Amino acid sequence: MSNQPQIPTDFWSELERNVSSNVDDALNTGEIPRELLISYLRDLEIMARTACDRRQTIQIIASARSVLGDRTAVEPQNRPFTYAVA
Repeated sequence: MSNQPQIPTDFWSELERNVSSNVDDALNTGEIPRELLISYLRDLEIMARTACDRRQTIQIIASARSVLGDRTAVEPQNRPFTYAVA
């Protein structure tokens, strides 16, 4: 049993919508500084890889970072959706 509290599924669905909206704003209006949003998305991806069991959520966050120009690899270790890079 995990010591971490379960986060409701609707939280992740809402988060996906917010990420998409924020990226649209950053790309189209410039209201949100890209560097700050990228940093936030990196932290969010790390959290999602730890706490979220929805691959779709992690993909949306990673894609959002990529669209904003971030090529930094987020390295999950011993977490859901961990991957090996050769």
